[in-house]
Amino acid sequence: MKQFGRQWQVAISNDSETLIIDSLRVAFEIDKTINDKPNPATFQIWNLNRNHINQLLSQSFKKIALSVGYQTLRQIYLGEITKVKVKRDNLDFILFLECSDGHQAYTQSMAQTTLKSGATDEDIIKSLQQTMPTVQAGTIDVPNKRKLPRGRVLNGDSREIISKIAKNNNADWSIQDGNLVFLPRDKVLGDEVVLLSQETGMINSPEQTDDGLELSCLLNPALQIGGLVEVRSILDYFNGQYKIVKLSHQGDGLGGDWVSKLTVVGGKFEKVKSGEK
Repeated sequence: MKQFGRQWQVAISNDSETLIIDSLRVAFEIDKTINDKPNPATFQIWNLNRNHINQLLSQSFKKIALSVGYQTLRQIYLGEITKVKVKRDNLDFILFLECSDGHQAYTQSMAQTTLKSGATDEDIIKSLQQTMPTVQAGTIDVPNKRKLPRGRVLNGDSREIISKIAKNNNADWSIQDGNLVFLPRDKVLGDEVVLLSQETGMINSPEQTDDGLELSCLLNPALQIGGLVEVRSILDYFNGQYKIVKLSHQGDGLGGDWVSKLTVVGGKFEKVKSGEK
């Protein structure tokens, strides 16, 4: 299957200005995982005007968002620009951007507060999210409803405290497109189930690996870390529903297929209720 009418939009911004790029050549590679490490991405942009190149080199722009689609746009990446360089190739100026989703929040956020008795793990996570000013609360589903019997001082790296809570709840936490997501390993996001088949853009046959089932398809913006996919392969053995634990997108506006690659794991999964956030 070919997915026609593809389009893209890159938005580069600071607190007062947003630069929209939707007609220049752009190439991108995005990697996402369900673990807590910031999701990296690289972008190449051809022949941006000199003024905007200078602004990026001087780090005037801090944020980047990529939206893609085939009739309508859907955001597939939001992150911080961490490194910028430019290269000249004959008449072309190519801008290289290295990016990270939640980098500042992950590396710099510190907790220093006192929790009241009766606080739950979910209360603690939401308190820690407040120490990450660039991160919003996404899907937060905490199975353990225990309450603190007495007040407690919370002090240390926010990420380390959340990681301990995740371990105690058999859950994963991550920052996905600027949202803090806390998801038990036996649950999936409450969004749509994405069907992957030859008819919907699956490329070749699934491959079993130590990390799970690996799949490739034409780039699909509906795919999300922690989301549920239904696989319909020519080989019945692989058919079923799986949870996405790794996801990458790559494409080039000049041409060629835009591709999503994902690693998924099987099991019995319950959808997070819509009110749990």
